[in-house]
This record gives sequence, structure tokens and C-alpha cells, in this order.
Amino acid sequence: MIEMMTVYIKTLISWVVGRLKERTTWDGAVMIAAGVVYLIFEPIAAIAAYLAIAYGAWTIWKRENL
Repeated sequence: MIEMMTVYIKTLISWVVGRLKERTTWDGAVMIAAGVVYLIFEPIAAIAAYLAIAYGAWTIWKRENL
């Protein structure tokens, strides 16, 4: 049983190492990371967007003091 697990682990490690040498694996990892970052920070980005809109509207409304 332990020998079979060792074979599976060695096969898995070999597969992962082989994949890490491919550019497409890195491309996929970057896309996954970008998606996760977007999902985590989306609420914060929405608040920042509303604040930017409000500040922009306020600066249009406010008269410049010369």
C-alpha cells in the first residue's frame, strides 16, 4: 500500500514539475490569480468608484476660488 502511494506521489510530482515548465500553465495561473483578486476586491473597487463619481460631481459643482 505504501509503495503504491509512493508511486502515485512521484507521478504527481513529475506531472506538476513538467507543467511548471510550460508557459500556458503560468498564463493560466495568472488568469486564476487575477480572477480571485477581482472577486476579493470587487466590493472595495465599487465603493472607490462611487466615491470617485461623487468627488467628480462635487468638483464640477463647486466654483473655483480665484
